[in-house]
Amino acid sequence: MKKLIFSIALMLSVVAGRAQSIVVYIYDNDGDFTNIRNAPKGKIVFKLPSRDGVMIGVDKMVNGWWRLVGNTAQAGDFEYTITGSTTGYWIHSSVIAVGTRNYGGQKITLYKEPSEKSSAVFSFTDERQLRVLDMKGDEWVKVRTIDGKYTGWVDSNWLCGNSLTNCC
Repeated sequence: MKKLIFSIALMLSVVAGRAQSIVVYIYDNDGDFTNIRNAPKGKIVFKLPSRDGVMIGVDKMVNGWWRLVGNTAQAGDFEYTITGSTTGYWIHSSVIAVGTRNYGGQKITLYKEPSEKSSAVFSFTDERQLRVLDMKGDEWVKVRTIDGKYTGWVDSNWLCGNSLTNCC
């Protein structure tokens, strides 16, 4: 229960703190830790565990790098306080992901542009993990399938930034 309450609080703080932000989780298969930097391609200032379902909020993308919202990350009941920078914290898009919320087998479509009137790039009914590439407002998120085969825009309501629960 405590984990659920914190997850909800993290998601609400991200939404309230920035106009365009999203909760994501670490999805990094390259080692035990994921680097947090003080700028895009900057100095490593902190390392988060790669395999604990660590959630963070991100809000701005610059050349493949996402800026963290605040300086905290959550893994289950444990909260990490990220330190080491006075200029903010950044993480590369290749090590974060979101899951889809189509738990009942609903069809999710990735679109060429951020509009349901745009042409479909790919549709699926199975739950998937997706890399987060961009955002347009709070409604649309540009994603890439983990295998790298498909890239497109999806309605943010279909996404979940918690690898340990289903966000319902």
